[in-house]
Amino acid sequence: MTMRAAVLRDRSFSVETRPMPVPGPGEVLLKTRLCGICGSDLHLFKHAAEIARLGEELGAPAQDLTKGLVLGHEYVGEVAAFGPGTAQALKIGDRVCSVPFLLKNGAPAPIGANVEIDGAYAEYFLGTEALLLRIPDGVPDAAAALVEPLGIGIHAVAKSRIDGNSHAAVVLGCGPIGLAVAAVLRMRGVETIVASDFSTRRRALALQMGATLAVHPREASPFAALSAGRPVVVFDCTGVRGVLAQAIRDVPVGTQIVVAGIPQGEESFSPMIAIAKELNLQFVLYYAPEEFAAALDAVAAGQLDWQPLVTGTVGLDGIAGAFAALEDPEAHAKIMIDPSSDARL
Repeated sequence: MTMRAAVLRDRSFSVETRPMPVPGPGEVLLKTRLCGICGSDLHLFKHAAEIARLGEELGAPAQDLTKGLVLGHEYVGEVAAFGPGTAQALKIGDRVCSVPFLLKNGAPAPIGANVEIDGAYAEYFLGTEALLLRIPDGVPDAAAALVEPLGIGIHAVAKSRIDGNSHAAVVLGCGPIGLAVAAVLRMRGVETIVASDFSTRRRALALQMGATLAVHPREASPFAALSAGRPVVVFDCTGVRGVLAQAIRDVPVGTQIVVAGIPQGEESFSPMIAIAKELNLQFVLYYAPEEFAAALDAVAAGQLDWQPLVTGTVGLDGIAGAFAALEDPEAHAKIMIDPSSDARL
């Protein structure tokens, strides 16, 4: 049996026919219901070779990118078949989401980020049964597809030392991760949340998601409205080189900077400035499984106003157009992929 998948090669997508994945021991075949386009997907689109080289330097296996990447890790899947050795506590047709890893010989391998494990930019993909979470019946697919970025926000806030209303929060960059961080800060009861972004639309979304003030970085410093002497936690969610260095120059003494965006290439800053201010730098990646589950609980409980985030849906043939549209922050926030749809932007 075969399926359709959107395959990335050399900064270009082509919809191809591929063999249907066969679930191995402990694995489940999932039918893609919906998958969000993530900022890391946009990075892979532009910098796949560079990211693969960096992975090799960190000890990851070499990748033959000519095989093509099938991206997609912000997914909602439908259980289609079980592999051998599965408990089958779920039922065929159950909707699920999960941390985007496939367990291979006990080790997690990222789904949709390497050529060996296809993601959900396809009609079907594989998941590890033990990691799957059933989506409650009242939760729409689009809301459940936002659990993954919300989980990143929960993890970033958990790694910070923010303590209720004793701290003020500043969110640099109001893309999906910055908006998720703002939403989590609001859920945690933080009353002063200043968001900063060049985009008018993203600033408006930040206010909808929980920010109390949104500023244009060229028009106002996000730190100008903060009370002097109040502890500050800054979340760098931009993924832009140079922002961390500027934050180190601009933040108040004693600030914690949580870096949740992933810029490509090297970053440089003056250690003496950070030392003189006694700054705390915290770098974050992904989430713990319990944080992912907490994100699903928050969505199911209606704690996230998700509708403003979802600004478009396309089918597999519309992915290239969606990636182009996401270059304009005034046009879209989060675009979803529905492999059963013929929609294009």
